[in-house]
Amino acid sequence: MDSACIICNPSPEALLFRNELGVVLLDDPVRVGHVLVGAPEHASSLHDSAPASAASMMRLAAEVAATIVRETGAAKVYVAAIGDKDHHLHVHLVPRYDEDESLGPFVFGDAGWAGTFADDPAAVSAEELRSILGG
Repeated sequence: MDSACIICNPSPEALLFRNELGVVLLDDPVRVGHVLVGAPEHASSLHDSAPASAASMMRLAAEVAATIVRETGAAKVYVAAIGDKDHHLHVHLVPRYDEDESLGPFVFGDAGWAGTFADDPAAVSAEELRSILGG
């Protein structure tokens, strides 16, 4: 546990819930139902996390997402692992309501997510990636 970490040591105002699966916080929500779900163990990112800790966090995220849909009437809940402000593995749960437009162009731009990387010189083919990952 890192005493300076807002997820390991959240303010009482931010803390919504904590159990063995992880922690749920309110941290500058962008809309009703937006929460952060943090891993139970301090690790800065997914690749630094123990698989069991990451799995626990996602199990909690799924439970919280179901609660958000049930309690707010959201059509669905997006999950995103974005941002570098907080150096503790966490995901954002952001609800989408029926009246919302698709978040695709807002998040990914008109060209779409793949279009952002279309000319990336580091891009690999599916076969190369399969070989790298041992699949």
